[in-house]
Amino acid sequence: MTLDIRIRDVPVSSAHRLDSTKGLIVIDSKLPCWCVAACLTFVACAPSRAFAQSSPKPERAISYGMEIAFRSGHADRGYLISDRPVIQPVVWLSASGADFSAWSNLPVTENTDGSLPQILELELTRELEWKNFSIGPAARMWFYHDPLSPYSTRSLEGWLYLSYDAGPFRLFTHHSLDVLTYSGAYFGDAGIESGGHVSQRLEIGGSLGAGWGSATFNDAWFGVVTAALNRIRAEGWLTAYVTPQLYIGPRFEFNTTVDRSLRAAHVRPTYLLVGLTVGGEF
Repeated sequence: MTLDIRIRDVPVSSAHRLDSTKGLIVIDSKLPCWCVAACLTFVACAPSRAFAQSSPKPERAISYGMEIAFRSGHADRGYLISDRPVIQPVVWLSASGADFSAWSNLPVTENTDGSLPQILELELTRELEWKNFSIGPAARMWFYHDPLSPYSTRSLEGWLYLSYDAGPFRLFTHHSLDVLTYSGAYFGDAGIESGGHVSQRLEIGGSLGAGWGSATFNDAWFGVVTAALNRIRAEGWLTAYVTPQLYIGPRFEFNTTVDRSLRAAHVRPTYLLVGLTVGGEF
């Protein structure tokens, strides 16, 4: 398992743009937010078949891993959070089909706007399979802190990962809903992905997708109260297995914001990020 391949549409917060004093639109629900989070966590812990990994080694009942990525910046769901180099370590534990991971974003230097966004994410995911379909409910808690500013924030999100294996390619869609600080902020994306081993130790892949956000999400992230088709993106990666457990590989991510009002509110509506990941799973 690698963070770059599993992903995460990378990780979670453009909190330095989230104004804690700003009034957010809250979507009414028949269940309180804590009930939604509790249900997601319960489902994530329920037993099921383990999700098959793309690595060449056989699947284990229990596995763990760690990796570190060096990237030219960091973005989350189309919003560029760090426009300077960052280091992103992650560790994970997988058992009986459930995955728990801890990921962080550590800037090497200040952004061009003078911010220094440090992010920590904790995620519990449970993937289930039926024929060619897979479903992965997840609960993600994230924390944002800027040591150069008194501002900090945190929140809890429910995620749903869905995919269909069509043989030479995979169709996927991901959905997130904030259930705590920015309650009702929804973001979804969908796309197509293809990848596989070109040799025993070399794997390549790529994906194309588009994402959309609710008015609450775009208000919190961009300061624009509108529901829109937010972005179009493309990603590519190469993974070389030095040993059956250790790997290294580059990755690129291209993103462009398509909605005019969001582009006007975004300092970098179009960006290209590149990185190198080193890791291992045991």
